Amino acid sequence: MKSVCLALTAAVVLSACGATVSPPPAPSTASPLAPATALMVAAIAPVVVPSKLPAGKTQFEFVDNKGDPTRPVKVWMFVPESCDTRCPLQFVMPGVKRDAEQYLDAWVGFANERKFVVVAPEFSRQYFPNDDDYTLGRSTTETNPAKWTFAVPEHLFDELKSRYGFASDTYRLFGHSAGGQFVHRMHLFIPQHRASPIIAANAGWYTEFEWGLLFASKFPYPYTTIGSRVDEAGTKLVLHHPFVLILGDQDTDPNDAMLNKSVAANLTGSNRLARGRHFYENAQRAAQRLDVRFTWQLQIVRGVAHNHAGMAAAAIKLMYPD
Repeated sequence: MKSVCLALTAAVVLSACGATVSPPPAPSTASPLAPATALMVAAIAPVVVPSKLPAGKTQFEFVDNKGDPTRPVKVWMFVPESCDTRCPLQFVMPGVKRDAEQYLDAWVGFANERKFVVVAPEFSRQYFPNDDDYTLGRSTTETNPAKWTFAVPEHLFDELKSRYGFASDTYRLFGHSAGGQFVHRMHLFIPQHRASPIIAANAGWYTEFEWGLLFASKFPYPYTTIGSRVDEAGTKLVLHHPFVLILGDQDTDPNDAMLNKSVAANLTGSNRLARGRHFYENAQRAAQRLDVRFTWQLQIVRGVAHNHAGMAAAAIKLMYPD
């Protein structure tokens, strides 16, 4: 009997031997080409191809899915015929009227001459009804920094790179008047932004660094950084990051209807020129007290008052030197 047991296959139950052997596994139904097929599927997966960069003046609605998608921003853009995705991206922030298209138009000649793409975001009153929604970036009412208006240029830059395939890892940023307020506060509140260079022109008033105050201030944010989200570590980055303040030497009207005439603002000067100088000196003192290498620049533009086109011409020389 023993020799019979040894002669039988393992697939047969050998009850006579007092033992059982499991049957062989069923043959696999998987195709031997399955791994190769998986690779082929991966290889033919859809690839997002950037859209063709449109030449000339265009506009589109930007829905900020990284921030607040309930507040769309109309974006005006001009691309010179000679430009492709290797050209610099120049963001322009408009004044209190939020007339982004008019600001864009003022930069078209410069863009054609110096070969860069102009981007002008328009924060409409429909979705950004309050003045502070723009000049203060919603930083006094919104606790989530991703939803601040200050975050929109960063998110829009990502969108433009994804949509058109722009090569640069930085963009250039300019703001005049209320746009100058936006730009300098964006610089304070988002110190790791990718704007370079960044220029603020003829802002009506400023948020001053608490580390640069000459005396104890009873005025918290937005007149100073006291009580704000701007901390010491971020301030050190801000003061070391290149920033240019340009001021028209004729922007000296203390009775300008659009000028902030509060007590706190008047303490820094009676007009835009004086307030701009005061802000720059405040930043210098803050850098000294925090032991930071100060890299900011101040430029006074001769013969120009509160005029966007005149200040833009001065900014172009700094951003696109010959």
